[in-house]
Parts: sequence; structure tokens; C-alpha cells
Amino acid sequence: MINQYKNLITTSLCICFGSILYALSTVLFIFPGSLLLGGTSGISVILESILPFSPGTILVAINFLLIFLAFILLGKDMAVKTLVGSILTTVFVGLFEKLFTYQSPLIPNEYLSAIIGAVIIAIASGILFYVDSSSGGTDIVALIVRKYSKMNIGKALLLTDILIVLIGGGFAGLTILLSSTIGLLIKTLGIDLVITIIRRAKDRKKACP
Repeated sequence: MINQYKNLITTSLCICFGSILYALSTVLFIFPGSLLLGGTSGISVILESILPFSPGTILVAINFLLIFLAFILLGKDMAVKTLVGSILTTVFVGLFEKLFTYQSPLIPNEYLSAIIGAVIIAIASGILFYVDSSSGGTDIVALIVRKYSKMNIGKALLLTDILIVLIGGGFAGLTILLSSTIGLLIKTLGIDLVITIIRRAKDRKKACP
């Protein structure tokens, strides 16, 4: 019973921390630079140019539509964790959009912004995926692919997100396309690395007398 409570607390803290990191990176680095790292944030940036809504509002709408898919295909336990992660991420995105208001991007250089944003998102997503949660959006697709195949999370995300980057980059221009592609590769490769590091750290802790 005690171990169950410990696992619940650990999972809850991981989901909360991962959601905060993901939202911070999205609001501070991805949205201001109109970058496309795939996922619903990438779709939001693309749709912002044709819809009269902010990227955060579009992100909320897409995530709540995709969460239904999670309940159908991922099972109740994983779907609930994904729902919590998705809600927290979208809530924090909306909160941070109001808190961090500025006239120009935090980092004017698109390439540097993409790299920093991608590294933070990789850490955030790795933490969320480790506890079978996610920030929602195309991460849900990646969880489904992982559940029904032997493909790891990074490759699954790369497959689902590359099309978003190519389409959005085609509209936004070469600089956004190249910087977003670099960011996407860092994100997808980094997620698997973060998960591996967490697992190894946990294994070492179990092995210690």
C-alpha cells in the first residue's frame, strides 16, 4: 500500500513538472519564433495564420479532440495520465501566455531558439512518457504506436511530426523550415535519451544495497 502511494506521488510530480517545462518552452521559445517542432504546437502555429485565435487557444481545442482517441486506444490508466498531462500542459500554456508578454521573441535567432526549446521539450516529454503520460496532441499518436508496435517513442514522434514541419516550413520560409527541422531532430532523439537516463538511474538505485 505504501509503495502504491509513493508511485502515485512520484507519477503525479513527474506529470506536473513535465507539463510545466513543456509549456514554458512552448511559450518562451516555440510560439514567439513561429517554430514548428511538430505536435499540436506546430499545428497551432500553422493554423494561427488562417484562424482568428491565438496559438494557445488552438492548442487547447486540438488537444481535447485528440484526448478522446487516447481513451479508445490506450486504455483507461494510460489515457487518464495522458488526459492529466494534456490538461496541465494546455492550462500552463494559457497561463504563461498571459504572464510572459513581450513585443519580440526572447531569443531573436530562430536556430538558437529552436535548439534551446527542443532540448527543454525533450526533457519534459521524456519525463512524461516515462510515467506513461504525455502533453497530448501527436504525443498521443506516439504512445499508440509504441503500445501496438516495437517502435520507440522518438521514432514514432519523428514519423508523426515531420509532415507538420515540412508543411509549416513550406509556408513560413527556409529559415523556419531548417531551424524547425533541427529542433525536431533534437527533440525526438533527446526524448529517448532522457527516458534511457531515467531508467538507468532507477536501476542503479534499485541495485544499491
